[in-house]
Amino acid sequence: MIDNEPDRIEYRAATTGAGIIDSSEKGRLHFCGSEHLEFLHRLSTNDTLHCAVGAGMRTVFCDPRGRIVEVLELCRINSDLTEGFTTVNGAAALIEWLGRYHFSEQIEWRDNSDDLEQCEIVGAQAVQMCADVLAIDAAGVPRFSLLQHSSFGAMRIEAGRHPGIRLWGPDLTAPRKALVDAGAVAIRPVTQEQLRIHWGEPGTTELTLEHNPWEAGLGDAIHMAKGCYTGQEVIARLDAYQKVKQHLVGLRLAAPVPSGAVVSVAGTTVGTVTSIAIDPELGTLALAYVRTAHCHEGTPVEIHSDMGAPVHAVVSNLPFVTP
Repeated sequence: MIDNEPDRIEYRAATTGAGIIDSSEKGRLHFCGSEHLEFLHRLSTNDTLHCAVGAGMRTVFCDPRGRIVEVLELCRINSDLTEGFTTVNGAAALIEWLGRYHFSEQIEWRDNSDDLEQCEIVGAQAVQMCADVLAIDAAGVPRFSLLQHSSFGAMRIEAGRHPGIRLWGPDLTAPRKALVDAGAVAIRPVTQEQLRIHWGEPGTTELTLEHNPWEAGLGDAIHMAKGCYTGQEVIARLDAYQKVKQHLVGLRLAAPVPSGAVVSVAGTTVGTVTSIAIDPELGTLALAYVRTAHCHEGTPVEIHSDMGAPVHAVVSNLPFVTP
């Protein structure tokens, strides 16, 4: 449990109030050109070709084995421009990968990761505070949609069980200050990681070439009727024949364990811990990939590592639910 009062204040702000997460270390890509949506459509899992102006979506770039190269959140600004948001430090690697498949399409991309700041306003009061302080109307707006503001970019996101807002621009000092003056709380990286795990959001330790989108819980980013893309045959076959061998789940643990610890049932290895944090309300939580037969809510498991005796844990659906 969290004993530090500043940590507790931040956590509560990001859940029941309004918190500001500095997400500038995530990548920002600027796609333009008359064929940029066709290019992204050909290479990724979702139907980017029919992404309307002002709308957005999440899509996954996979290798030929159907394994995750990068996850991209798109927000279409106008007919020839779409902004894309990667995972932490993911922009450069995705650009290198896209370059392998770029031939004659009318598309250009630019890495804005170092030029633009980014933050996310999260919590139960986030949308109302942004409406009151920044005049951004996100009420009832679909996820990933473009939100109108004259001074910086804004889009609707989700954080845990609440809607939130992502801002980006060359200088976000003014909106950050205005939000803090209105009662929003800046969230430090340690609390961000606690929240990410509580919310069940896969991060860089879960989104790797070891896993496919089905395993990572990214079914919302897969359009089953869109046609061919890199890795499409594998991803379609996994779904059609129910061959997904493991899933990302939550674990409620009796004590902390290191990332990489082994998940076992009756002495048989069934998974691996990928992320862990101490939650102020639920205690020790982890994300883990667990074999499909053992990933049901309430399944008891044991966690083995070099730290000593096995640690008891229970499988949880994601996001974690606070009693």
